Amino acid sequence: MSETSVSIASQTRRIQAGDVQLQVRIDGNDGPWVILAHALGANLTLWDDTARHLAARYRVLRFDIRGHGGSDAPVGPYTMARLADDVVALMDAFEIGQAHFCGVSVGGMVAQTLGVRYPERLLSLTLVDTNHHTPLEAHQMWANRIGQVEAHGMAGTVASTLERWLTAPFRERHPDVVEQIRQMLMATPVRGYVGVAQAIEAFDLADAITRIHCPTLVVVGDKDEGAPVSMAQSIAEKIHGARLEVLPDAAHLSFIEQPERFHAIFDAFLGHAACGGQCDIP
Repeated sequence: MSETSVSIASQTRRIQAGDVQLQVRIDGNDGPWVILAHALGANLTLWDDTARHLAARYRVLRFDIRGHGGSDAPVGPYTMARLADDVVALMDAFEIGQAHFCGVSVGGMVAQTLGVRYPERLLSLTLVDTNHHTPLEAHQMWANRIGQVEAHGMAGTVASTLERWLTAPFRERHPDVVEQIRQMLMATPVRGYVGVAQAIEAFDLADAITRIHCPTLVVVGDKDEGAPVSMAQSIAEKIHGARLEVLPDAAHLSFIEQPERFHAIFDAFLGHAACGGQCDIP
């Protein structure tokens, strides 16, 4: 279905957020705001299906994280606090007092940072295939990945990223999705990838997330090796009242591998979390 035949409003704009312009897409006419944040090396189109699913009932704001997609890519390093500040700047630009925020991978790290730094701006958090800190033993891996990208560009990381992000059976059944994500990765500016990767390398909110008290949903694919089920369990245990959902036969992009299951869980959660921090958390 073409955009011209869809009655739901949709617009793509570049918005000034502090020192950068960020590319933003808004779908939907009415309802509470839902903000969606993508993974490292991707862009806002990673959430296309979810935005379509939500747009009849919510106003959905997606954005390209600084250094990605159509957003500015200043020289880094970036910090997770800066990435969270970017979100608040966008919310201020659109006069969004509070929103539901959902992030995958680094988007989930931004989500946790928002939960700690700006709790009053959140109706709820949904943390998809993410970590609450980057362990010391992973720092060398990140340093190597950053060095490889700086030396050889994005091409050298694509195959290994796709293997981490999607299970082999899914990749075999959905070559079109694999190709779309491959193109996203290839189009990411090196300095943007490196800047956000440095923010991930320095990330540690393992203790601080105990201060998050808004309704929280934690989602993880059972085949995710980068942000495993054990990490999701730890996040859910640290955040009071958080709900954990494990999606079967899915790796790091569990919401793409299991969209029907994810959307059913997300719909139910958003319906319950509509009152934000005022909800009675079970």
